This record gives sequence, structure tokens and C-alpha cells, in this order.
Amino acid sequence: MAEINAAGVKGKSLAEYLAEMQSRYLDIDSGWNIGPETPDGLQIAAWCETLANLDEQVTFAYQSVDPQSAVGQQLDRIAMFSGINRQAATFSTATVNFTGVNGTIVPAGTQIRNRSTDTLWATDGGVIISGGAASIGVTCMEPGASIGSPGDLSIIATPVGGLQSVTNVAAASLGQDEETDQALRVRRNDSVALPGSNQIDSLYAALGNVTGVKQVRIFENAEDATDADGVTAHSMAILVDGGADADILRAIASRKNPGCGLNRDSAFPNKVNGDTTTPRGQPVNITFFRPELVTAFVHIQIAGSTLSEADKPTIIDEVVAYSLLGFQSASSGFNREGFRIGENVAAGRLYTPVNYIVAGNGYVQSIQLGLDALTINSQVLPIAFNQLGVLDPENITVEYV
Repeated sequence: MAEINAAGVKGKSLAEYLAEMQSRYLDIDSGWNIGPETPDGLQIAAWCETLANLDEQVTFAYQSVDPQSAVGQQLDRIAMFSGINRQAATFSTATVNFTGVNGTIVPAGTQIRNRSTDTLWATDGGVIISGGAASIGVTCMEPGASIGSPGDLSIIATPVGGLQSVTNVAAASLGQDEETDQALRVRRNDSVALPGSNQIDSLYAALGNVTGVKQVRIFENAEDATDADGVTAHSMAILVDGGADADILRAIASRKNPGCGLNRDSAFPNKVNGDTTTPRGQPVNITFFRPELVTAFVHIQIAGSTLSEADKPTIIDEVVAYSLLGFQSASSGFNREGFRIGENVAAGRLYTPVNYIVAGNGYVQSIQLGLDALTINSQVLPIAFNQLGVLDPENITVEYV
């Protein structure tokens, strides 16, 4: 049987058990016929397989207490020691622009229909038309990676008097399926700062555990003057993609220290400001921001390929998945967080997911990026500190050359 000691766990393989058992039989009678076709040989094989399976289960049980090797429910239990739970599937989010009569009130929950996929999206809050237009965040009502290419969110599904049209300029930030084991490991490592005294790390951990939040970025300016990004002196700019406004406000209130501003009066777009309370019930006003979504267009050229047209959607899906979660198929040595808020979109990073699919069927000749379908000629798309580069399957093309 497998042994657990101070050095770890040690078990035997099926081949090792088989060799040991056969040797003991032959020690009794060197002429004993224990070939695999004989009754005794079959019995030995059955015993050895049972013993090897038991050793394997003991090894799995031992390794299940290690966050790096635990999977499924056992990893969930380990994560709970850090005060976090596996995140359910998240929802795609986008920003839409309304036009209509001045003073028109668009209530929270107003539904918009995607003209391409027929999915419904609901406004995250209420907004009032001013100057003939207004912008507000919307969330898809179906979990997962529901696409929303520019111009797709253009059907008003909930009639509102005075509301004339709606559209989205940028592609949606895609939702994600239920959190994978690898993604949970990464978030658990970040979340060990949850009870910490460092305000930035503690805030990051608290926000990362809010239901529906896909990613967080916190910029602090500890100097006496406004910094190059426009973050005012002695303040933080908190950017959150996904999650409900009220939940995020409460999370910030639970971790923010007194005396640090939140850029309430700044001109940064997609500002969310609201009143909430601290865990002890003290009223407080909190400000955070949603990232400005920047649509990236990608053109991939693959040379010497034996792949077919049917493989192109697989390549595109792998690129989109990489942009959200990084390279989940590797245990180490690869980025496993995808493109983050304020991070440039670089073509060089997209070779990894493409090569993972292409493998020995050819090679990637080039990957080009652009901000529209007509000018895909860049290697790097610059992303401002409050922006998030998003990749949409409809904006990725694959060409065999």
C-alpha cells in the first residue's frame, strides 16, 4: 500500500505490483505457470490492479490538500479557507448610447435586444436623456460569452416614451463560464490579501470576490499633484469590469481607509457614484469606474497548413478564451489572466493560443491588430489606464496562405 510520511506520499505502479507478486509466486515454485492467460495469472493481475488503484487514490487524496493539485470540490473547500467561493458564470457587459427627448427617464432594467444573436441585455441603472443622448452600462441576461459587436445592441425591447434609438459603439466585454480550477487558483492566491492591512491589496481581493466581477484594477496617486493619467492627488481610481453596482460600492466601503479620495469629480468616463454604508452601518459616498471598452480587430495568417475551414472557429475561440483568461492549458510559464484593464493588446501574446491549435499542421506567419476592420496593420494596440481591450469572435479573421 501507499505510504505517507514526512517526505510525502509514495505508492507503487501496476507494473511494480505485478513484478513483485509474480516474484513471490515463483519463489514458492519456480515452475509455477503464471502466464497472463492462466487462471493464476489472471488472479494476480486482478489483485495487482486493485492494489495499484488503491495507491493511486491515496496519492490523489494526499495531493488534494495542495491548492496547486486539488481539483473540483476539494479545491472549492481549500478556497473557502481563504473566504472565497468558486465564481458562477459571469455575464457579458457593454455600454450603450441612447438618443431621445430631453428629460426622458430610462429606468433600470430597460431591455435591449441584440439584433444578431437575439439575446436580451438590461441596463445596469437608470439614466436621464440630456442633450438628446445618454450612456449607460448594460448586462446580458444570459451567462457566458454572449457577443455584442459594435452596433449589435440596437433594438429597444422595453418601450419607453421619448426613447428613440440605442446602439453600442464598442464591442461587449465577454462574460465567462463557471470559474475553472486554474482561474480559481489564481484568484485564491490574490485573495489571501483579503484580511491584509495593505489597502490596495485588500481592496483588490474584496472586489475580486464580488459576484459577477471579471477583473479589477486600482490606480493610486500618493503624490501632491495630479498624475499623468489624470488621477488626482492623494486618491485612487478604481476600475471594475462586471458585477452589480451596489455590491461593488459595498465592497469598496468595507475596505477603503479614510482620507483617500476616489476621483468623484473627475472627467473619466463610465463613472459610478453612489451612497452605501460600511460594515458597521456608517453612511459613505463611493465612486468607481467601469473600463472604457476598446474593440480589437485581429487578422491571423497561417502558412503551410493542413487545417481546414472547419478549424478556423476553433482557432478564433481559443484566441478569445486567451484574451479573457490567459493560457489555461499550461500549469506554469504562461500568462493565465488574459488582457487586463489598462494593458496594451499585443499581437505577440496571441501566438500562444494560435500555435496551441495549429501545432504541427503549419505555422503562424503573422498576426496583425487594428481598431477597425480597414486598418489591421499594428503589432500593439495602445490601451489607456482606464480602458480594456476586448476581442470579439466576429472581429477575428483567419487566413491560410
